[in-house]
Amino acid sequence: MKSKNKIILGIDTSCYTTSIAAINLNGELMLSRKSAIKVRAGQKGVRQSEGVFQHINNLGELFGNMRAETGDSEIVAVCASSRPRPVDGSYMPVFSPGYRFAQSIAGITGASLYATSHQEGHIRAAKWDSGLDVDSFVSIHLSGGTSEILLVSSKTAGYEMEIIGGTRDISAGQLLDRIGVRLGYDFPCGRRIDENALEFDGETPKLKISHDKGYINLSGIETAIYKIIDSADSCREIEKQVSYMAMDAICTKLYRALSHTAKSHGCSDVLFAGGVSSSRFLSSRLSDMLKVEGIRTYWCNPEYAQDSAVGAALIGYDIYQNEHGDE
Repeated sequence: MKSKNKIILGIDTSCYTTSIAAINLNGELMLSRKSAIKVRAGQKGVRQSEGVFQHINNLGELFGNMRAETGDSEIVAVCASSRPRPVDGSYMPVFSPGYRFAQSIAGITGASLYATSHQEGHIRAAKWDSGLDVDSFVSIHLSGGTSEILLVSSKTAGYEMEIIGGTRDISAGQLLDRIGVRLGYDFPCGRRIDENALEFDGETPKLKISHDKGYINLSGIETAIYKIIDSADSCREIEKQVSYMAMDAICTKLYRALSHTAKSHGCSDVLFAGGVSSSRFLSSRLSDMLKVEGIRTYWCNPEYAQDSAVGAALIGYDIYQNEHGDE
């Protein structure tokens, strides 16, 4: 009971979502809330300054009635994403509001203050929900701004990570969003593209697929699909066709890159993290394709694949437990 009355808060303010979460010292998730950054119609994102402004407003609303779910639990630690990736020089202004809120909460309550990275949060949440139970593995972080294949080793809290593959130009999320905006969809567009691809049942021209060991390029797919969209009359079937072409090409490229990186590093466990990994098209196709190569794939529920503060809260929990042990 004592552990249930103490909680770790997590805060994440990314380019797409404002998120908060809370986990008690029994490791139970008590709260997970998020609010999407609003993007104007026809735009492919927001400026960092606009994202900062929206985060400040969203955080006030998300924390407003938090006690309705956490009761009178004592906040013993706060962990916030303070940067995109765990490397020197990694910085985006949008992460400042979340970390500053965490500083304020820690200062007022006397709670411990911890910082992590957005990428580590993604991996921690995906690992927690997927059931992966090894300390070393390959992870692919697929999101709106990142498509990286990582060799991951668990630390007491957080991860040591080495980039061993990924995209050399645009990310998978950028490709899907750009195609969706070209089709007239509201940003972000990944979910609609995924649904279109799953509905398509026809023949399509094959796109040229190439890779360099663990690295791939996606801008050629963007160019080819733009030509189809711009030369065709707008109709539902064209939307489904180009969506399928994009998802099929991404799937094939990732299969080749992951097969190479997993085998060359002697790893048979691959964890998928980031919003694009919530794609049902990718999870169903890639799981079967990689299984043939003897590679085990781990996927989490979309709620934890997409931006959230659950990973930050879990990392805060890991740090706190290491410092304080069982209380």
